[in-house]
Amino acid sequence: MSRSRRTPVLLTSLTLAVGLTTVLTACAGPDQPAPTRSASATSTRTATPTSTPSASAPTAPAPTTGGDGASAAPETGGTAPSTGTGDGGGQSDGSGQGTGNGSGVDTPVSVDWSTVTAQGIAAAGGGTVVSLAGSGDQWTVLVAGPDGSLTQSVVSATLGRVTSGPFPKDADAATKAANVARTANLQTRADAAAEAATGAVAGSTLSSLTLAGTAAAPSWTATVSASGTTSTVRVDGRTGAASVG
Repeated sequence: MSRSRRTPVLLTSLTLAVGLTTVLTACAGPDQPAPTRSASATSTRTATPTSTPSASAPTAPAPTTGGDGASAAPETGGTAPSTGTGDGGGQSDGSGQGTGNGSGVDTPVSVDWSTVTAQGIAAAGGGTVVSLAGSGDQWTVLVAGPDGSLTQSVVSATLGRVTSGPFPKDADAATKAANVARTANLQTRADAAAEAATGAVAGSTLSSLTLAGTAAAPSWTATVSASGTTSTVRVDGRTGAASVG
């Protein structure tokens, strides 16, 4: 009886041993590989786009190397255009400061004194010419206003217009008063006095003409030149009569 009971117990122990061995063998197998992440779980890096130069952008030329090994600066071609005016710097309205008439005529054959004086008066805004000075093409015209104040301009005899000025000219109270008094009774204007002065000396040219005299007897003093000889001519401011010396 005791031997038959021992057999089932032995079989049971043997069965448990075999099962335990199987389990241990399974546990002692090779390591399992790490799980592979799916494409959706793995973050995908996006390549950063490389900027390409614009086709329209100019490409700077490579610097050249001089004979001494130093980099030579690129040459720049052309020069900025210069600006100028046809009358040598004066503006067409006569308000600029000119240095010539641009026509190439420095000594006109004759001078139209009526045009020269009229341009000076217009530039001053009215008044009476009390002085002319110059030579050839350029003439400085001095105009006295109603209050005796003075305005100066340069007139081109060739162009028949102002090329410089007008500019105010200083005058004290006595000079202003004398200008008012002399011009009040003046009958012979500057243009007529210039013609009379040059007519008094054959072949002469005018250098200067200045209003002088008194309020009752204004007169012009002119300087003219002919054949290298300079003469003084006085022109009556009321009658226009000219006398040399």
